[in-house]
Amino acid sequence: MINIKRLVRNYFGFSKTQTNGFMVLAPLIFVMLFAPSVYRRVTQFEYNEFDSDKRQLDSLVALWSNSVKIKVEEGGIPKMDIRLTSFNPNTATSDELIRVGLDQRLASRIGNYLNAGGSFKVKSDLKRIYGFPDSLYLVLEPYIQLPNELPQRINRKEPFEKPLNKERKLYTEVEESVSRPEFFVLDINEADSLAFQRLKGIGPAYSSRIVKFRQLLGGFSSVDQIKEVFGISDSLYQSIASRLEVNEVFRPAQININLATFKEINAHPYISYEQTKEIMNAKSKYGKFKSLADLNRLALFDSIQIVKLSPYLQFQ
Repeated sequence: MINIKRLVRNYFGFSKTQTNGFMVLAPLIFVMLFAPSVYRRVTQFEYNEFDSDKRQLDSLVALWSNSVKIKVEEGGIPKMDIRLTSFNPNTATSDELIRVGLDQRLASRIGNYLNAGGSFKVKSDLKRIYGFPDSLYLVLEPYIQLPNELPQRINRKEPFEKPLNKERKLYTEVEESVSRPEFFVLDINEADSLAFQRLKGIGPAYSSRIVKFRQLLGGFSSVDQIKEVFGISDSLYQSIASRLEVNEVFRPAQININLATFKEINAHPYISYEQTKEIMNAKSKYGKFKSLADLNRLALFDSIQIVKLSPYLQFQ
């Protein structure tokens, strides 16, 4: 032992203390290196329960999948096949109403209203149904097969006595032309800021907000979207609605949801920052969106918002 220590000390140039430490450490290193192989040979234990473990894991996965399915059926958002087509609420069936974006409760209320003898005469009558969302009406309004308003009845009465002379007649015509306000209709996708200021109650601030909101949207798909402009009250909207229109051939700018960047999607006023993150994560995880119905997989989108977004998205 003394000879071994001397050899180690002379070979490595260790001190006496370092040589003693080396003599203790070296055997421990050899034990740690060869202990696993020695242990396996001594125990000779082989694990052969992989098939059993796989069957048990598969059964647990099946139980978990069934429980998730039950929860979705009980409280989740059902998958919808939304198809925006023209419909008449007076004659449409419950299934047809659900297909254009209404939920079961709204379809039932409309059916009960019709069964009780009610009817829809103009498009805005649909909003009288309890719980009918304004956002859903904005999207469906172009597809409702009803007039925007009923024709006005004009009662023309013969004057009690005819004008006595030409001067009296001219005076009457001038007086009537002054008393009657100028009637005009604005295409809200074509009108500029000055044109909106021709409307009573719309000043420079409101008109600039309308134009800015239109730019962010990519164009208005319905007149009712004017109500979403900040500061436009319901009473102000009702006073100007008859002077507003959307050209039937106009189509708003669309975002290609599969190619758009995070910034482009988040810029749309109907999509929040958190919803944009969810869209980008879903594209990374599941691949491209194939249709509007694919948005039902996202937790932060409900059926009403999906219908509202439909004019502004494409899936190429």
